[in-house]
This record gives sequence, structure tokens and C-alpha cells, in this order.
Amino acid sequence: MSDALERLGYSVKGKASVTGTREQSFLRIGRTILRKYFDYYREKTLDDTEYIPVVRLIIEGITKEMRSSGIGKQACDEIAQKLKAFNREMYQNIWIEHAKEDHDPDEEPLDLGKEYESAKYTFDYIYRHGEHPRNLDF
Repeated sequence: MSDALERLGYSVKGKASVTGTREQSFLRIGRTILRKYFDYYREKTLDDTEYIPVVRLIIEGITKEMRSSGIGKQACDEIAQKLKAFNREMYQNIWIEHAKEDHDPDEEPLDLGKEYESAKYTFDYIYRHGEHPRNLDF
């Protein structure tokens, strides 16, 4: 519950949170753009290396505009992290959906925790490097 509230911009457990109207507007706009792009990614079945680097560019563009409008670095960094986490969660959810679809019931049980971590690792790796990781040993 606290994670969901934090992704929405509310302060939980004493953490600093984005509360200003301008910051909230950037967060809402960013989420809308990223959600629309995620829907496009799914519809067009883009490769992750086509999709995730554009996500990074969108987030960087939003935070650059925030800085140019006078919003402080801490708030910009927080919005960037929230937008990245928002998009990573959508990516992880679709990864799990595909893992369930592809799983052969005659094989050993599907380890959803492992799949979730693999999705997180893959998203973060491509976000940083722009390419798939070479080895996914979990």
C-alpha cells in the first residue's frame, strides 16, 4: 500500500515527497505519456531495446523541462525515479503475464519471484546500457 501511495506522490514513512502543484503536474503528464507509449510498445510488439531507451529519453526530457522551469534538483530526481519505477512496474507486469502464458505446466513450477527479479534486472540494464544483458543468471 505504501509503495502505491508513494508512486502517486504521497509521503509515506517520513520520506520526502513531491507535493507542489507544478511537480504533481509533471508527474501526471509523465505517467500519461509513458502509459501511452507502453500501450504502443505492446500493440506494435517493439523490442525492449527499442522501447526502454525511449522511456529513458522521455523521463530525461521531462526532468530537463522541470529544471528549466525552476524546479529544484531534488524534486526533479524524485520525479525521474517515480516515472522510472512506474514504467518498470508496467514492464514487470507484462513480463510476468508472458511468463505465465509461455510456461509449460509439465515443467517445474513457475518461480514468479525469479521472473519478477529478471524483469527488473533486464529493465534496469537496458535503461542504463541500451542493450539486452548477455546473461540472466538468477
